[in-house]
Amino acid sequence: MSARGEARAAARAEKQAQRLAAFEQNCAALCGAGYAMRDKTVSVRRANWLGFLCGVPLAAAFFAAMWLLPYRRFALTGVFLADIPLFFILFAVSIPVHECLHALFWAAANRSFSGISFGVSNATPYCACGCPMGRGAYLFGTLAPLVFLGVLPCVLGLCFCNMFAALFGVCGILCAGGDILISCRAVFCRAVKLLDHPERCGFFAFYKAKE
Repeated sequence: MSARGEARAAARAEKQAQRLAAFEQNCAALCGAGYAMRDKTVSVRRANWLGFLCGVPLAAAFFAAMWLLPYRRFALTGVFLADIPLFFILFAVSIPVHECLHALFWAAANRSFSGISFGVSNATPYCACGCPMGRGAYLFGTLAPLVFLGVLPCVLGLCFCNMFAALFGVCGILCAGGDILISCRAVFCRAVKLLDHPERCGFFAFYKAKE
């Protein structure tokens, strides 16, 4: 590895250590305030395949609905050979946009970009928020990519009988499978505060009294 590459790797490791230290400080502060803590995280690798399974039913429902349309057209530019590469280009662009949507909606919920961080783990990009949040605020940011890159394109595709938009939405839903998995855990969690983990998928739940 070159000196520049080693410097970048060292900088990433330092930032990761800082995020983990801030996370541990938040956990200690909440526990000191009388909250009981529970780990609601899964590894990135496990979240990838479990999340995919979570996204399949919703994606399959929209995919099946496409075949019930009176007519279908796979078109954006109107030229099929141009639409195919454009589809993959837009899909590639949607990956960083997915993480930016997490950041924007968490920042909106917290009225601050403080604590927002980005990274890559097991070749999977991620966005984490280091601010403790209520369940509603946490879900607001977690589900934003599913809504805007998955459900919305599917609905528009069905409304306009456009396979391009519908298939893009189906891919968006499958990419948001991990978010669906985490959101299901948050919905059925009775915690007062949720703290997003900086390395793993999911959150630490904080309860006002031990249950």
